[in-house]
Amino acid sequence: MALDPPRRRRIRYRGKSLRHSVRSNDSDEGIDAQSYEFATRISDPIVPIRDITIQHAAFFEHLAELGDDTTAEWRRVSAGLVCLRLVDYLLASGDGQRVDDVRATRAAWGCVESLGAGDASASVLASLLNVLASDSGDRAVTARPRLMAYGRVLELESRWALAADVYETVVRVCRSPSDAGEAHDAAAAYIRLGECRRQEARWEDSQHAFRAAAEAAASVSDWSTQIKARCLGAAVLSESGNLAVADALLRRAAQDARWAGLSDEMALALHGRAHVAFQRKRYEASVRFAFRALRGLRDPLARDRALADVAAAFLELGVRRAARDASLVLIATTQEPYVRGAALINLMDMATKDRTEPLFEQYRRQLAVEHLPPRLAGYFHYYAGLGAWQFGRIETARMEYGRAADVAARHGLAQLRFDVEAAIAKLRTPPPLGPEPVVDAPAKTAVVARALGRMREELEAPSA
Repeated sequence: MALDPPRRRRIRYRGKSLRHSVRSNDSDEGIDAQSYEFATRISDPIVPIRDITIQHAAFFEHLAELGDDTTAEWRRVSAGLVCLRLVDYLLASGDGQRVDDVRATRAAWGCVESLGAGDASASVLASLLNVLASDSGDRAVTARPRLMAYGRVLELESRWALAADVYETVVRVCRSPSDAGEAHDAAAAYIRLGECRRQEARWEDSQHAFRAAAEAAASVSDWSTQIKARCLGAAVLSESGNLAVADALLRRAAQDARWAGLSDEMALALHGRAHVAFQRKRYEASVRFAFRALRGLRDPLARDRALADVAAAFLELGVRRAARDASLVLIATTQEPYVRGAALINLMDMATKDRTEPLFEQYRRQLAVEHLPPRLAGYFHYYAGLGAWQFGRIETARMEYGRAADVAARHGLAQLRFDVEAAIAKLRTPPPLGPEPVVDAPAKTAVVARALGRMREELEAPSA
């Protein structure tokens, strides 16, 4: 590489600018020595320049969609991106100090402080930056839980692609899969990554992440996480239409969890079987499986999802009172947008069955402005079309069914595609008059219906 002795020269490299200044010497030997040192420093950077430019594409794409760099949303996403690039820069090949650490960390702090004290992302990112600026301990180990927390914040905001990018960063930071601690963290990150890809209806990527989680957990004999990953992978299979295989995998997972004495993992397997039973239109079995899972699950978000499945199954059985009780409890208590969206769709469908058009329209408009993942978006359009048909708006129903069919085809939602095809065929027939009959809970599910009624009463009771 030729150098210009009389002056400092700034060399730019694609993807990230690295500044190096070289002073001239009077002798050619000095120039050669400096050239060798300069080339050595450039030839092996901490993070390969090409790697930096292709990582975190989801953040760059989101910023491009926003366009306006003066909005609060732009600042939030940009702050996350800057912190993630700092993680790549500092941790990809070790925790050694670099001259650029102070400058890069100061720039990241400026982005985070612009968010304000009340922002959920700001507190998590600030904790991450404190870890990265610390000189003590292994910064890779202490950064991982902060990154996981940031990913969960993004999940709660339904930013699945951004959250998945964060979890992929956690996996990259786990540099030694044979280490027990790093294997545990990698398995946890892979599970959350699989969930995010599932919400995006990227079934193959989701399956790959859950398989990787199971393998990482099994390598350190973490059977709890391994069974959990197997259950979630089976749930992905059921979404793509492989119901028989998914049910067999969930049965085996439930047996393994019972033998290992893992009650929470057994409940997760039962919840998966409830979902498969629902898709097979075995609604009574779905209610029983989901309610058993609800009593065994410890994670609040997992419990919310099990309760949402109970509501959906009761709705299909015609037991609208129990379905309404469960849905109203979820609306009042859940913190997860996915569960809230599912509960609103159930309430919209109940308004259709009750033939209360104003209430149907209220829920439809509320859902129209929600940011729904593909599966919920598809079923929102399906039930919106069903309601439009029931209220005599045939062209609106046809348009909504078309949107649902597009979502099903684009994301490989087999069951939704079958439901839409059957609904389109019924457009030629007039809708039934009057509300659909309300039925009592079947004997095997009556105890569940009574329990849901008590849950709603407790929620509505005035506090002492």
